[in-house]
Amino acid sequence: MSSQVSEISPVLVEVKVEVPWATVQKDMEDGYTRAARTARIKGFRPGKVPRNVVKQMYGAQVRNEVFQSLVEKGLWEAIEEHSLAAVATPSVEPSPMKDGEPLSFTAKVEIRPKLDKIELEGLEIMRASVEVKDADVDAEVERLRNENATIGTPSPARAAKTGDVLTIDYLVAIDGEGKADMSATDRPVELGADRLLPEFEQGLVGANIGDTKTIVVTFADDHGNEDLRGKKAEFKVSVKDMKEKILPELDDEFAKDCGPFQNVTELKADVRKKLEDAAKQKSDSGLRDQVVERLVDKNEVPVPPSLLQQEEQSMMRDLEGFMQMTGQSKATSMSEELHSTVHGRAERKVRAALLLGEIARREKMSVTKEELEARLAQIAERTGKHIAKVRVEYQGERGERLVSQILEGKLLDYLMTKATIQDAPPDGVLGKDAPPEGSEPVAEGASDEKKTKKMKTKKAEKTE
Repeated sequence: MSSQVSEISPVLVEVKVEVPWATVQKDMEDGYTRAARTARIKGFRPGKVPRNVVKQMYGAQVRNEVFQSLVEKGLWEAIEEHSLAAVATPSVEPSPMKDGEPLSFTAKVEIRPKLDKIELEGLEIMRASVEVKDADVDAEVERLRNENATIGTPSPARAAKTGDVLTIDYLVAIDGEGKADMSATDRPVELGADRLLPEFEQGLVGANIGDTKTIVVTFADDHGNEDLRGKKAEFKVSVKDMKEKILPELDDEFAKDCGPFQNVTELKADVRKKLEDAAKQKSDSGLRDQVVERLVDKNEVPVPPSLLQQEEQSMMRDLEGFMQMTGQSKATSMSEELHSTVHGRAERKVRAALLLGEIARREKMSVTKEELEARLAQIAERTGKHIAKVRVEYQGERGERLVSQILEGKLLDYLMTKATIQDAPPDGVLGKDAPPEGSEPVAEGASDEKKTKKMKTKKAEKTE
């Protein structure tokens, strides 16, 4: 077989393959021999059907099988011969197979782009402050008090205020049309928990048990749910019950109830240590995210369309699952603006993967058996499982993912050695894009190297 490769773009090449007639003829004869062994034709014993009859009865089938086999074999031999890093199933454009003539075909093959140079200088990143203030400790202690609070009926009876938990029924009408699917019965809502529509919560503050109130909410024109944009909702709410939180006293007895502490001082010291550990872990994670972002910023990389499409589809599935979990409609998740955002993030993610993959190849990074065994031992210690059981659990695809995680860690460690790190001021804010949030009203709120040898021929309460 002979083959030629011509570049269409940095991520797409055309491969032309020619298979000599002698090879085609031999495979055809072998195909007829196989067909003769299994042919069942009336008047002939099995295996004794004349060759001309076999060709007449099974000629089209044999030609098709030989064609598919030679195209597949020829294409992948060409890919290996020219060291093409294919990232998707090639698209084949065949020519008719004629007796006495070579079999020729062309194929378009998406490839990993060649990166002649990767810029690693000037990766400037900023370390977030890990300072924990007294107010942070006090807020966490207050959270613990709320977590250990008891619920009781206010005595004497009074109007609802922030911190109370109300049990309500409500009916909903949108622009005057009743919406049974948005209504609820015996719904508990907590005032001041930042989970309700602001107008809805304001309408409940000051209510008494037995009150029936009408609360009107007008949704913004850019509301996350397209079905509610610019529309007016009328909630008819009945307050059925009211409970208040009774917080435990912040004393030594409370500290003892929270853990192995003798007093409030020990409790606060433990809270501070945990907050500092969490802040450091978040800061370290932020540095790693930043260094990859800076790497992508500094290196323009052509992105193979199929890898981008796969990443977009994966991100959209995850996002649609998130939106479904928080009560948003699929129509919202499929908006043009959201598609554009996902497209941009997917493109950067693929570029990052291509860059990291190339760095790993150049630096000859891999995961040794000892490194894998050490990680499995860590998992065994953390989970309390026997190491042999963990080894069994991390076989196959799960084991491959673990190896990828270890390799990614080594790559990020390498990039960190190339980065210039500055410390952010104590009050500096470092953030990163988060998944879109939102919910219905009142409800509580790639491996680029994988090749395939198959061929183809042509209810969260808060709503923003």
